[in-house]
Amino acid sequence: MIHSPYFIMVRGNMSIHLIGLALLMGAIISIYLPMITQTARILGSGPMANVPFFAIALASSIAIAVATGSRAEQFQKIGTLPLWLLTAGVMSAGMIIGSSYLIPKIGIGAFFVLLVSGQVLAGMVFGYFGMFGVPASALTWGKVLGALLVITGVYLVTFR
Repeated sequence: MIHSPYFIMVRGNMSIHLIGLALLMGAIISIYLPMITQTARILGSGPMANVPFFAIALASSIAIAVATGSRAEQFQKIGTLPLWLLTAGVMSAGMIIGSSYLIPKIGIGAFFVLLVSGQVLAGMVFGYFGMFGVPASALTWGKVLGALLVITGVYLVTFR
C-alpha cells in the first residue's frame, strides 16, 4: 500500500482518490446530460441528439483505446461478445433520450435525485443477488436505512 494522504484507505479497497473519481464522474453526468438536452432542443429531437453524441463517443473511445496500447486482440474479441451485453448500447441511447425528455419537464434537480435514487436502489438489489457479475453483498439495516433516506430525499427534493 502506498503511504500518502492521497491514498488513505476509507473502507476496504476504497481510497479517497477512487471516491473523488466517482464524485467527478457524477459531476460530469450532471453536465453532459443537460448538454444533450440542449442538443435535443436545438435539433428538435431526442433521438437525433444521440447521433452526434454517439459518433463523438465512438471516435473518442477508439482513439483512447489505440493511444493506451496495442488493441488488435481486444478489437477482434468485440465480435464474440454475448448479444445481451450489447444491449447496454440500447440502454445508453434510452438514457440520453429519456434525459432529453425528462429534464425540461421535471427539472434537473428532481431528475438527478430520481436518477441517483434508482441507481442506489437497483444497486442494492443487484448487489444482494450478485447480478450482472457484481459480488453478492448482504442486505444490512444500514443499507435499508440508507435506502429509506434516499426515498425521503426524493420526496423532499421532488415534491417539496
